[in-house]
Amino acid sequence: MSQSVRVIEQINRAVFDAENRYSGQPVILKGLATHWPAVAAANASPKALGDYLRQYDTGVAVKASVLPKEHEGRFFYNDDLTGLNYKTYGRPLSFIIDWCLSTIGQPQNESVYLQAQPVDGFVPGMAPDLDMPLLDSGVRPRLWIGNTLRTQTHFDYTSNIAVHVAGEKVFTLFPPDQTANLYPGPLDRSPAGVPISMASLEAPDPTRYPQLDQARNHALTARLEPGDGLFIPPLWWHHVQTTGPLNMLVNYWWNDARPDLVDPMAALHIAGLAFRAMPDEQRRAWREMMDYFVFEGDPTGHLPKHIRGAFNTDLNLQEMTQLKSFFLGGPKRF
Repeated sequence: MSQSVRVIEQINRAVFDAENRYSGQPVILKGLATHWPAVAAANASPKALGDYLRQYDTGVAVKASVLPKEHEGRFFYNDDLTGLNYKTYGRPLSFIIDWCLSTIGQPQNESVYLQAQPVDGFVPGMAPDLDMPLLDSGVRPRLWIGNTLRTQTHFDYTSNIAVHVAGEKVFTLFPPDQTANLYPGPLDRSPAGVPISMASLEAPDPTRYPQLDQARNHALTARLEPGDGLFIPPLWWHHVQTTGPLNMLVNYWWNDARPDLVDPMAALHIAGLAFRAMPDEQRRAWREMMDYFVFEGDPTGHLPKHIRGAFNTDLNLQEMTQLKSFFLGGPKRF
């Protein structure tokens, strides 16, 4: 049985920054948004939440993903991995709400999912209701709405605070060191634009994915109530089970790294192209080089700053731009 994510009550910005933001550990932020009008509406009834949301509908059509019943709410690849097992349509908010509410008291036929819509562009009138005192005002909210469904185990590149508003929400989280045991899918072709696990938590296949049980031994569970927040550090894998006719979540993504760094996922792809096809002895040697120059200590601390190149952590904007242009433009020699 997995352990529960640690719970913190009465959180504030100073405590979050000092104890949680850079800890590398998830934490439940209990009651973080119980004062939101959306949470009050959700606690009243699904219909009350629908009425609350409709008042902000601008009529803008956004992508809504629709999954057939036979997939049991699991948004994933199709059987032969040539595409996805759901379709996406452009629909306004009120249409999605009506679709979800129409299933109350009836068996759910399809799963519908509106994902990560920027509130400022989609329902700007709602933005003042979604205050987030733990983050700078420039970190903007995104809206997630759907019915009963499952979000396949995946990770995000950035920090995340997810605020549960309506329905039942259970997160299962795995630390980054369990990546091998979760059997990642292709990094560049995935249902949500981020890598997902190929192994199902609901229907495990020990023949194809025998190490999944090892990952489950390191899992953490977060059961959220309306108004609770969940801080998820970068690269933590998380699976989400959402239950109810009308569910809502608001999240905030941000990155504490300097914004002009080379995209780490792009660097990972380039590393794959550079090293994966090498002979084993060369890859082992390059691993030593990568550990030394990138991940361990200060590899150029014995050099003056002006000749540390890409390994100088104090590069100014001009230096960063010049080095990115030089190295990303193709192989060169000084």
